[in-house]
Amino acid sequence: MLQRSQTLYLLGVFFLSLFLFTGPLALITLEGGELILKNSGVFDMEGMKMDVATWPLTLFFILVAVLIFLTIFSYKNRVRQMRLCVFLMLLNAGMVVLVFYYIYFIRMKFDGLQTIHQWRIVLPAIAIILIYLAFRRIRRDELLVKAYDRIR
Repeated sequence: MLQRSQTLYLLGVFFLSLFLFTGPLALITLEGGELILKNSGVFDMEGMKMDVATWPLTLFFILVAVLIFLTIFSYKNRVRQMRLCVFLMLLNAGMVVLVFYYIYFIRMKFDGLQTIHQWRIVLPAIAIILIYLAFRRIRRDELLVKAYDRIR
C-alpha cells in the first residue's frame, strides 16, 4: 500500500536520486584552474566540456531513479519489492565506487592537486540506509502476512 512507511523511505530515496542530477559531485583543483565533475561530464571553469566520457555514471543515476520508482509501485508483490531493494542497495554501492573512480581518474589524467567533494557525494550512502530501512519494513509485512495465513 502506498501509505506505508517503507513507501515513504523509498520516496525519500527517489528524491535523493533526483538531487544527483542537479549539480556538481566534485571539484578538482588544477594548477591552472578547476574541473567540475557532473553526471553529464567534466567541465572546466569556462564551461567547456573535457574529453572524459561519464555516460556510465549518468546511466547509473537514471537506472537507480527508474528502479526506485518501480519499487514503490510494486507494493502488491512484496518478494519482488524486497529483491529490488537488495539490488538497489548494491547498485548504490556501485555508484559510490564509480563516482570515486571518476574522481581518481580525473585527478590522475589532468594532474589534479586537490579534490573538493560536494554534498551530493553522500546521497548514495544515505540512500543505501533508507533502502535498508524500507527492506526491513517490507520483510516485516511479509512475515506478518505469512503468520496470518498460518493462523487461518
